[in-house]
Amino acid sequence: MSIKILIIWFALLLSGPWLLGAGADPEVQAGGVLLTLPAPNPDFVESGDKLRTTLFELLVPSSNRLLSAYLPPQAISDLSAGKSAGAMDAYAMAQVPRRAEYADCTPQAFAQILKSLEPSMGKLLSDKVGQVEEEMNARLKSMDLGRIEFGHPEMLGGVFQKDDAAGYAMLMAMKQGDHATTMAGGFAVLRVKQRLVFAYLYRKYESPDTITWLNKNLEAWSEAILSKNK
Repeated sequence: MSIKILIIWFALLLSGPWLLGAGADPEVQAGGVLLTLPAPNPDFVESGDKLRTTLFELLVPSSNRLLSAYLPPQAISDLSAGKSAGAMDAYAMAQVPRRAEYADCTPQAFAQILKSLEPSMGKLLSDKVGQVEEEMNARLKSMDLGRIEFGHPEMLGGVFQKDDAAGYAMLMAMKQGDHATTMAGGFAVLRVKQRLVFAYLYRKYESPDTITWLNKNLEAWSEAILSKNK
């Protein structure tokens, strides 16, 4: 079964007018603290409860908790209409690590996290991808859907680093059946209201311009999240 068929399956499951609603910046609780999580840019909106808690939950490792998910409005409309082509060519998610969700992240602790992350970022992301692949395939098996495979992430290095945020970029191949694609992925580590937050931004890789877009929007999104939560 292809990735396209998988998305169609979710589109049919999730179809309905509730998918079309675009609201204000979502406000969510993380570790008992209310956070405002804007979309990565004006081309994205929050996906809505049912899409977030079904399709997007498949993409989150059990060690993290999904806070919000984003798609272009047209992609949401297409999913609602049962159309899958290009529906997941660009998307984003905000997550928190479950084990650290209620821990205060001081400036000193955040600096130490970044210091420990950087030398092992490639291995960390590879481990996370492996975890997502294993957990996703277990869920797909329970739904009698085909396996999906993720390639080893190719790290592209740091994108930016500031007092309360740092961003990294990578390329990652994925395959299901005869269908394969490569996604450019951005990963930002944020200290938001004393909480550790992870922001993920993905776009289908088409050319080096994709990486330029990714780097620009990942940094701008991180700045917007921090600004909304001052």
